[in-house]
Amino acid sequence: MQLTRGLVFGLVSLLPAFMAAALSWFILGGTSGDDWENWMIGPCYLIPGLIVGGSLFLGLRDEGEVKQ
Repeated sequence: MQLTRGLVFGLVSLLPAFMAAALSWFILGGTSGDDWENWMIGPCYLIPGLIVGGSLFLGLRDEGEVKQ
């Protein structure tokens, strides 16, 4: 159950991760003429990776016993 929940959380977080990456790309000057290889590691890889990885981790963590 935890693996399935983690994968669902990770897949659902892809769209917000891509939107956050696109927003940070525009804010940091992605439309300028500079080579993107020099400074785009953060907006293109780091931000989406942290969002998807964090949501995957939240889905995989153990919630403990439910007391009734």
